Amino acid sequence: MTNDINFWTGIKDPYLKPDKPFLTESKELKVIHLIQSYPMHCPLCGQLMRRNGFRKKPVTIKILSLAGKPAVLKIKKQQYLCPPSPQCPKRVTKVAQVQGIKFACRIANVVKYHIVQELSENESMRTIAKIANHHNVSTNTVERQLEGLEDTFKTNPHWLPATIAFDGFKSGKFAQSKMCMILMNPQNHRTIDIIQSRNSRFMRNYFLSHYSKKARWSVKIVVVDLFEPYRNLIHDLFPQAMIVADHFHVVVQAYRALQSARLKVMKEYGTNTHEYRALKHYWKLLMAKEGQLDYLHYYSRRNFYHACFV
Repeated sequence: MTNDINFWTGIKDPYLKPDKPFLTESKELKVIHLIQSYPMHCPLCGQLMRRNGFRKKPVTIKILSLAGKPAVLKIKKQQYLCPPSPQCPKRVTKVAQVQGIKFACRIANVVKYHIVQELSENESMRTIAKIANHHNVSTNTVERQLEGLEDTFKTNPHWLPATIAFDGFKSGKFAQSKMCMILMNPQNHRTIDIIQSRNSRFMRNYFLSHYSKKARWSVKIVVVDLFEPYRNLIHDLFPQAMIVADHFHVVVQAYRALQSARLKVMKEYGTNTHEYRALKHYWKLLMAKEGQLDYLHYYSRRNFYHACFV
């Protein structure tokens, strides 16, 4: 049964036993009920302590979601007592501790490990709020895990890859500007560092203080969004580098420009015209890729004699 508990909870504690009922479930939450009891020795005299019942209120611990639904543990913890004696002059009381959960914390370590893992996945670029919602924790919890990673990022001041990329992301309370910059190697999708502000002055001071002139001059390509103030900054910091616009931002700019032109044309025709209704109802055709259009088969559509089929 211990292996089953480890599988369900992700907590490897051999002293956790199932309570009755073992699992209760509502529309929003799964609750696993457990009991923890094991022999405990007095920290003062070393004698085996007496079991003194269980805590009246079970401890609630957040764990990873089960079958897509948030889950928690309700653990009845054993209480221990070592009464005064010649060997132990003081009355000592203790409560059982769960392995895999930090003392006085209500979030399992396995949840924190998964948060750190998601923070390191550059492909998803999920915001702190989304990660917090995914693991049913607060944004402050995610931010504390992010702050704890600061000492693990040891940048090499004498090296930068030939191609670098940086982009902004919402960081909540992690940074004063509420926006951070992620510096990464786009060829292997690995994070190089996280810059705590996207302010031009802050970024200039960061690169000048963290990387040598040789490292900065070795950069050949910088992938960045279309924010114009970055251009002068990049030319100053990486004089040998060529600026390449991020594909995502180019597509977004083109999409917004096309939508703006469509709305402008619609207003020129007026709301009671055939052209206005056509542009309103079939705007997805304008946004579709050419390869998705069928030029061989034509079908009747409202307001048209015939049209391409997507």
